[in-house]
Amino acid sequence: METANQPQTAQEKVAQYVVLGVVQDALNLVHRYQETTGFRGYVKERMQLLLPVGALMALTSVACAAAMVLYLGGTRSLLVLFALLLVPVVLFGSFFVQAYVFGSWLEARALAKALRRRPQAAGPIRARLLKAKIDIGTMPPVPWVLAILFLGFPLAMLVSVAPLWAWSLVVLHIAAPFAFARLDQ
Repeated sequence: METANQPQTAQEKVAQYVVLGVVQDALNLVHRYQETTGFRGYVKERMQLLLPVGALMALTSVACAAAMVLYLGGTRSLLVLFALLLVPVVLFGSFFVQAYVFGSWLEARALAKALRRRPQAAGPIRARLLKAKIDIGTMPPVPWVLAILFLGFPLAMLVSVAPLWAWSLVVLHIAAPFAFARLDQ
């Protein structure tokens, strides 16, 4: 009984906020997808545009997991074993972060379309994008700690072992929302 009333340590608070908060937000996003016909319809109408993005996310997740093993492959065998044990964690974690951010962005786009919001030019870059009929919308919430752990570090490892692959993935991820927004008319 006493342990229930003890104050949480800073590490416990951070872990609860970072991991459990993001997982709860992701579950809420899935629930909103299931319950809201507008969001679900928006996604189903654009399934042909979403399939390449999903494939890019899967490829990036596999590359992140492989990069960790390749980066640590020439070092001590204990580190290689550790990397192999972390492969499923990095594979799932990197896909989760990518899907969460992209899903949140899609939800914001679906909501803006449902409310018939007109895009506003807030700066010169956004004005040029809108002139080219590319409405990116608002920045989705990004779980930065998880993004750095599951995408940043593995992509840095990938840059060191296969720079062409790494930079190609980064460029494709930057271009994907712009291409999606351009094709989503």
